[in-house]
Amino acid sequence: MNERPPLTVRTNTLRITRDALAERLAREDGLRVSPTLHAPEGLVVEHGGAPGAWHAFADGALAVQDEASMLVARLLAPLPGDVVADVCAAPGTKTMHLAQLMDDRGRIFACDPQPARLGRVAEAATRLGVTIVESRGGTAEALADGLADTCDGVLVDAPCSNLGVLRRNPEVKWRRERADIDASAERQREILAAAASMVKPGGRLVYATCSLEPEENERVAQALLATRPDFAIDPPADFPLALGADGFLRCRPHQHGTDGFTAVRFRRITIA
Repeated sequence: MNERPPLTVRTNTLRITRDALAERLAREDGLRVSPTLHAPEGLVVEHGGAPGAWHAFADGALAVQDEASMLVARLLAPLPGDVVADVCAAPGTKTMHLAQLMDDRGRIFACDPQPARLGRVAEAATRLGVTIVESRGGTAEALADGLADTCDGVLVDAPCSNLGVLRRNPEVKWRRERADIDASAERQREILAAAASMVKPGGRLVYATCSLEPEENERVAQALLATRPDFAIDPPADFPLALGADGFLRCRPHQHGTDGFTAVRFRRITIA
């Protein structure tokens, strides 16, 4: 957690392939890049300064995103034509990745309670050429009724303690207290419960945090399962990074070179 983090970017596959993007970055900006180990659209940039100055960033060929974060959208595995909700969407990085995986076909509701941050979702969509995202302001609870039982997939990238990304936010280690984790967990349980109500039978629900704390992850998942017997943990049969025996995705800096992330996928099942 004290090491300098890598700079990784996600290829916007709506516009370019990863190999072609790597060639562009080398040719236009003199950047040295290598493929990420797990995310098939990711590149690690070895040097090069501010991404906003790169030609490929300006024309929407890439987005800056950590490899662990890329794996979260892949865990939801949305399909072209799906109806998807991203209930903690701002600034929209994972929302845009969902749209990529859907080939910009279908519908994505990008929800967030902070209007100023929600505006960044629209900016990202314009730059990356994404057309299927509809921004909606409000909390997950406020939006749940209007989207009840309608979504093929719902992503909850929940607000958390951020203790998995101390490499990028080192000041957090002096600001966090135990009470902050407990407060985060309480809010996470509320958001996840509301998001679950948006999932249609057979649909998928992914819960993720940039935290490795069990209070914010495994215990939040257990609370959902205890109150919603129509949901079960649903690990994909094939995934770029090995999941735990309990079905959880756990990305750790010292093991994978990524930010610290935890995520799990549920499926809404039919109870006889």
